[in-house]
Amino acid sequence: MDVSDNLSKIAPWISKTTACMELRLVQPQLGHPDASEPVSYTAFEPTFTYPIFGEQEVVFGYKGLSIKISYTSGSLRIYPCIDYKQKYEPGSSSSATTTATPEGPDDVSNMLLDFLPKQDCFSNYDEFVRAVQEDAESFRPIGEKIHEYSRESSESGEEHFEIYRTSFINEKFKKYHRRMQFFVLLLIEGSSYIEENDEKWEIYTVYKRQNTGGSTIYHFVGYCTTYPFFYWPECTRLRISQFLILPPYQKEGHGSELYQTIYSTCMSRNDVKELTVEDPSEDFADMRDRNDMRYLNTHNAFDKLVAPVSRKTMKELRQKFKLTDRQMQRCIEMYLLSRVNPKQKEEYKAFRLQVKQRLYLFNLDALRDLDPEDRKDKLEQTFDNVIEDYHRLLEMI
Repeated sequence: MDVSDNLSKIAPWISKTTACMELRLVQPQLGHPDASEPVSYTAFEPTFTYPIFGEQEVVFGYKGLSIKISYTSGSLRIYPCIDYKQKYEPGSSSSATTTATPEGPDDVSNMLLDFLPKQDCFSNYDEFVRAVQEDAESFRPIGEKIHEYSRESSESGEEHFEIYRTSFINEKFKKYHRRMQFFVLLLIEGSSYIEENDEKWEIYTVYKRQNTGGSTIYHFVGYCTTYPFFYWPECTRLRISQFLILPPYQKEGHGSELYQTIYSTCMSRNDVKELTVEDPSEDFADMRDRNDMRYLNTHNAFDKLVAPVSRKTMKELRQKFKLTDRQMQRCIEMYLLSRVNPKQKEEYKAFRLQVKQRLYLFNLDALRDLDPEDRKDKLEQTFDNVIEDYHRLLEMI
């Protein structure tokens, strides 16, 4: 049997895990006492599964594989359910094994349980449903409530949300974090679990608060982890590490609300001198830019600024508003672009040179090896791309 024949026999037993996995947030079936099903759920798919199933994001040995991971919507206790239509059996006539065929099916259950807190996982669906109903009544967010806000919903009217802050000093929260951290592996590229024995981590969690029939039920929305680093001489640089809003709640402003809360907290703390972000995604960078610009505009940070803005002024603004040097320069450039008149040649030239100077220094390693003409062309191209992106962001502010 040649390789192509062998692959054709193996292929039906290979499942793409991003396609066959589903995550569910489960809550009691409210307002329908006669409903045949006591719970309802909101489902979404993972973006990535390679931290669990490997770089190719596939498992071998099943046809019709289904991986459903259900969470109680507030307390995040877990019911993993793995189902399939047919399982590969080595040596059987149906599997047509060869020396190049895998010895047996992948152990999907154990692959999952390597990343899930086993003590918080149910193996019986009825027990999980009871937990959904019980936890809806008893679960309360852990930590200190630092902010609350409302959103209008076309389906349910005004909805209420709360943000809490805590750390791993709280043992109860440490156990809770073991349940919620699984989401980052599936939804944030390149993410990994953080060290729960490091009590310096500060974690901000977001919940939807639902009031019904005299009861209050909390639903998990998302969270952010931050870590304090030394900032000379005796202060702190706070770094945003993981930032996640679950897909059912995305595009509703919850990320902005969470970021604004963290930023406002930094502004109120004398020990924190700078807020940084670890390897931000494009979506996060956009959200951050919009919110920083709104905050700086609201607090009149750019009053009377014209290009070229001196390094002394930039430093004063950066220190006052606790942003990194690059982030403050970008915000200043966006502000200047929104005010500059391209028809005023000297005015626009001063703006253009200021942006190009930053871009040159930022990309110095890549530009220094080019000959002068290529360097000029590359810098001009980079400038055009940045200006185009600034226009896009300014339209959203």
